Order: sequence, then C-alpha cells, then structure tokens
Amino acid sequence: MNSEPTAPFSAAFEELTKMLAEPYAFALVTWPAVVGLMVHLPHAWATYARLGLALWLTAMHLAAYGRGRGLGFGNVMLFNSGLVALACVSYPSPWTLAWLLALLVGLQAAQRARLKTMPAATVAGAPVATAKPAEEGERN
Repeated sequence: MNSEPTAPFSAAFEELTKMLAEPYAFALVTWPAVVGLMVHLPHAWATYARLGLALWLTAMHLAAYGRGRGLGFGNVMLFNSGLVALACVSYPSPWTLAWLLALLVGLQAAQRARLKTMPAATVAGAPVATAKPAEEGERN
C-alpha cells in the first residue's frame, strides 16, 4: 500500500485535527499538576513535589503561548487551569459542577482560539477564496 496521502486535502485535515485536539492534550498534561498542587502532601515530600509540579505547570503554560498558538489560546488554557483549581477547592459542594461546566465551555473556547490562528485553507496548493462581508458603501 502507498503511505502517501491520496487526497490533496489530507495534510490540511491532519492539521485541523491536531489543532482541535491540542486543548485536550494541554489539559492532560497540566490539570494533574494543578490537582497535585491543591492536594495536601506529607511534610517530607511536600516542598519538592510542589516545586516540581509548579515548574511543570509553568513550563506547560509558557508552551501554550508559543509555537504560533496565539495569545488567546494561552490565556484560555491558563483560565481553565484556574477553573480546575476552583473545582478542587470547592469539591464537596454543588459549585464543583458549575466549575466543571465552565471548564467545558473553556475547552471549546480554547479550540476556537486555536482555530483562529489556522492558516488559510488550501486545495491542491491554491488558496480557497472566501467571501468578504460587504462594506458600508457597497451595500445595495
């Protein structure tokens, strides 16, 4: 079998699926660190574990701003980590469900922020024409 893509849009499709999956990948690598920082640890390990988790969380949030992801994506992922911390703090109360619902909205906002930085779609190397909204003077 041929391992090369058969359709000209397969590279754009792979890029799109990667962009849609990025918020969930960042959630998988950052939220356990947020929960770990919120949990009471034994005194012997507390300082080193919290330092390691804080460094990991800082590095991951700095990475969310980099590599062309944009300021909006990094801000939304930082806000989502704050929502996870609020859900941990308010765990036995009904507010936990409210924070988790806001977290789902935040993940969707992260996808939208990530797609905003997506380059123009191309078909077989030619840019796809998009309709521009009419200017004030051009309306009939």
